[in-house]
Amino acid sequence: MQRKNEMKKKQFMDIIPKTKKVIRYCAAIYAFFIILLTIVIRHYQTFGDLSLFAQFMYITMILLAILSVSLYFIDEVKGAILSIAIILIYNIPALFIQSIKDLDIRINLLFVSGAVILFLHYFEKAIQSERVDYQILLSKYNQLDLNSKITKTISDITPKMLINDDLDSLLQTILEKAVELIPRAQSGSILIRNENQMEFRAAVGYDLDELKKVKLRFEDMYQYKLNMLYEPAVIKDIKTFNKKNLNVETNTTMNEKDMLTAKAVLTCSFVLHGKIYGFINLDNLDDFDAFNEQDKAYIKHLASQIELALNNHILVDEIYTLSKTDSLTGVHSRKHYEKLIKNAYNDAIEKKKAFSIAVMDVNYLKKINDTYGHMVGDEYLIHFVEIIKENLKPQDILSRTGGDEFVIIFPELDLHQSLDRIKEIRKTFNEKPFVYEDLEHIVDFGCGIACYPMDNEDLLGLMRIADKRMYDNKRERKLSK
Repeated sequence: MQRKNEMKKKQFMDIIPKTKKVIRYCAAIYAFFIILLTIVIRHYQTFGDLSLFAQFMYITMILLAILSVSLYFIDEVKGAILSIAIILIYNIPALFIQSIKDLDIRINLLFVSGAVILFLHYFEKAIQSERVDYQILLSKYNQLDLNSKITKTISDITPKMLINDDLDSLLQTILEKAVELIPRAQSGSILIRNENQMEFRAAVGYDLDELKKVKLRFEDMYQYKLNMLYEPAVIKDIKTFNKKNLNVETNTTMNEKDMLTAKAVLTCSFVLHGKIYGFINLDNLDDFDAFNEQDKAYIKHLASQIELALNNHILVDEIYTLSKTDSLTGVHSRKHYEKLIKNAYNDAIEKKKAFSIAVMDVNYLKKINDTYGHMVGDEYLIHFVEIIKENLKPQDILSRTGGDEFVIIFPELDLHQSLDRIKEIRKTFNEKPFVYEDLEHIVDFGCGIACYPMDNEDLLGLMRIADKRMYDNKRERKLSK
């Protein structure tokens, strides 16, 4: 309905200028004949019979009529106002002075055109003002609508960011949606800051693998060159801009990899924990003037939504890390260990290979706690973990399952191989004792190892065997001391 009304107004607005043009020409023709007729009539009448005031009025009316019609073509409003003024100048005195009535200039109809033109002019201005107001409201509505779509898009992506560890794939999704949403955006890229280096992590319309080969510094970024790090910017004529602002080698590399094909770039930084985390660039390949101030507002809003999404992602990641990591030693927590042991078990079944678990219990931790306090006891455990880590392979998994209990998962190792690894660990403990107040304490532990499928093919049975062997070994070592 609104669209139909707007179309009707547009059609009406197109008619008004044509109507005023017709009225102006008709007024001019009418004025010419009326003035000519009036002169002829006066020629056959005795001009001297008129009073001086009437003669003055006669000449003034003709001159004013000529002037008003002329003004129609220069300034229609002034011409129309003058026409109406002439009506008053002529007709009001004519009510009281007989000699003016006798002038019979016949100009009243001429000035009706002035009134009509004046009405049409102000009517047109009122319609135009309404249209301007409508266009402003429409622009604001479009801005709010697009901002709403941007917010909804990021909101839809955010849940995926909370459960997906692959940040690059999520940034790629965000960039694809941005190119789709922002008007006149055809391609783009996202760069993430790594200290002073900038790394391409997502791209649309470019070969991401090739972009990753380009080495860019933080100082090479568009906003850095413009001294507008925290505000959106539009860069026109990228080739010229980079030629002036980048070193020759970097500029040549970017040119060779077709990174400078864009005519215009809309760019904005996004911030994390008060520092610039990255930049999003949206490109137009056809028009130097593709982006405007409105687009800068759009990408600013997009950047703020990216910041919220990244904050949520990092917050959840930190919570998840805390849930799967032991806060004191930094190794896997008991809860996460339960998931890891099941994964190792299923993997061994699928590959039909062995794996072993070594359950360990630290000896004499209570004695350390009672003698020196729990803070020293914590340092004792940290030392224990550090020595074990020195002897682990990348595929080995260490978890803390209790106060002084730890488990190592040895993928693809049988019982004898696992025993050899534990012997190496004990040897290292003898070489690197725990030192406190210049006293050395050799860290000792009980250990029980069980191997799949040699000892048991059931996971629960395997863990019970490892536990029993650990307690047996713990007693043996204490008795031997």
